[in-house]
Amino acid sequence: MRMSAEEVKQFWRGYCQRRKVSVELVKKGEAEIDKDPEFWADQTMDQLLALVQQ
Repeated sequence: MRMSAEEVKQFWRGYCQRRKVSVELVKKGEAEIDKDPEFWADQTMDQLLALVQQ
């Protein structure tokens, strides 16, 4: 099942809200999702969080 970039972002935002991630990191994650939403739809949000925290 394909997910749109917005659907992936919604999932990302919910994930970040539950973990109290800063707004800055949420925005960085959204930028990464925009680059390749299909990739991030197949990956875990833990991997995205680790990437944007670097």
